[in-house]
Amino acid sequence: MKWTDIKAVNESEVYKGAELAGRIERTAHGAVFTYDPAWRAAHPDQALAFGLPSGQERHEVRGVNLHPFFAGLLPEGIRMRALARRLKSSEDDLLSLLIAAGPDCIGDVAVVPPGTRELFASPSVDLRGLDAVSFRELFERVISYPGAGGPADESSLPGVQDKISAAMLSVPLHGHKGSGAFLLKLGPKDLERLVENEAFFMRMARACGLEVASARVVADRDGRAGLLVERFDRLPDRTSGGWAKIHQEDACQFLDRYPADKYRLTCAQVAEGIARLSGAPQVELLRFLQLAAFSYLIVNGDLHARNVSLRVEPGSGRVELSPASDLVSTLPYGDDHMALKLDGRDLRLERTHFVAFGERHGVRGPAVEAMLDRLCERARDWPAKVDDIGFSPRRTDQLRRAMEARLKDLGRSRGGP
Repeated sequence: MKWTDIKAVNESEVYKGAELAGRIERTAHGAVFTYDPAWRAAHPDQALAFGLPSGQERHEVRGVNLHPFFAGLLPEGIRMRALARRLKSSEDDLLSLLIAAGPDCIGDVAVVPPGTRELFASPSVDLRGLDAVSFRELFERVISYPGAGGPADESSLPGVQDKISAAMLSVPLHGHKGSGAFLLKLGPKDLERLVENEAFFMRMARACGLEVASARVVADRDGRAGLLVERFDRLPDRTSGGWAKIHQEDACQFLDRYPADKYRLTCAQVAEGIARLSGAPQVELLRFLQLAAFSYLIVNGDLHARNVSLRVEPGSGRVELSPASDLVSTLPYGDDHMALKLDGRDLRLERTHFVAFGERHGVRGPAVEAMLDRLCERARDWPAKVDDIGFSPRRTDQLRRAMEARLKDLGRSRGGP
């Protein structure tokens, strides 16, 4: 489909995995998603998404042309603005933008024009030869459709939004010969060492016992750094030789909220959604508290609702917290407040706050205490390593001191017995 034809699409097909599950149709006042009768008959107990129960055949929204779940499939930041610019459309035309973004969305749902059969449209690259390619050209391939106009100029696009993660450009890629499915994350020029920042704290998170996505720093032929993150919503499909998609929803999606609410939601609201939907609520809530405590420790002011996700394990169907990603310290960029408030607090949190929060949401106090003990013990040596990121001496010292202070906040010496 040509770029100029996308805005004329008034009905799209919705696939779950490789199966046609329904359709989205524009209306005069919004849009309607309707389940495909054959899909409902074949999957009587399965829904496309948590907020789209299959017992209700027709789901209508008014005022916008996408349900919150579908809006949550859209990219953010630079890639979103590049799509709107190339499409010559308003960012309010969510359906057109979602079709333009292509079928390789996070999770197992794809929204495509009628008759489309290509459900994986990401570039395929030789991961052993990334130093011979241009990350800029990969970006162009991701946002370009056959028949599109000239290249989008990434450097002319606004680079920084109100929070850090929206400034990161994520490019979906597939390795050659089934070597993996990845997101290549590129930082803007005006946010110092953002790629190295995330790589460092992803390593720290793994060392501290969090389940995190595999990630490593790579460089292209021009010396531009990128973070290559292995996708945990894709698994090799031995039957077809391709990929199996894993269902995943971020907190905005599973709480039936639009992406614009990602900074308005609270830890309590996210916790309530996890408790309602997950297969082992206490286990997953403790993991969520661990993620929140780690983010507080590293001064990550961008753990918003879109950076907390649930996924459905293939085979068992168990709902659990997805591995963590997007772990950065925002302190070097001027932000030391938590994005998701914990009991009204986004600063000066202590051990007792996390313990009390856990107990109010059904997690035993001793379990939270033990988690915090492990986190503090494993994190103890990491403030001394932050010079590995490559910040200026002033920013490095500021970050080290902040992490040391927050380790005390979370430890028994200040916040507990």
